[in-house]
Amino acid sequence: MTKAFTLVEVLIAVVIVFTAGLGLLSVSSNSSKLIKHAKAKNDANMLFSVAILNNLCDEKTDKNLYEAIKPKFTIKDDKLIAALKEQNLTCKSEEAFNMNLADSESVKGVIDNVPQTLFIINKITAAISGTNTFGYTIKAQM
Repeated sequence: MTKAFTLVEVLIAVVIVFTAGLGLLSVSSNSSKLIKHAKAKNDANMLFSVAILNNLCDEKTDKNLYEAIKPKFTIKDDKLIAALKEQNLTCKSEEAFNMNLADSESVKGVIDNVPQTLFIINKITAAISGTNTFGYTIKAQM
């Protein structure tokens, strides 16, 4: 008589292997979703950087990237134009903080003639193709 596995032992082993396989498949699926999300966020941040550095975000901007970039850049590649037209840029600016140096008591005690300098920090929130990102701009008014 030879020793062999019983049907119950084989079924239990198959269930264990199947469960482990489903767990690995789930982890793989979640990883690919996270990678896609991170790539979309990175792309949105890069496009937002271009928009901020080139002053493409007004107080309220809602247009495709090609329309936003067209006044500053000359683009002749049709594929790039089509890709930029697919990306929508929505910017909203709000004042996050302002500070007047002349009103600061610690500065008044040290310097007698403090020029009227107002620093305004604006938070600019942008949505690029459904991915939200934000940045800050600092303006000094004298």
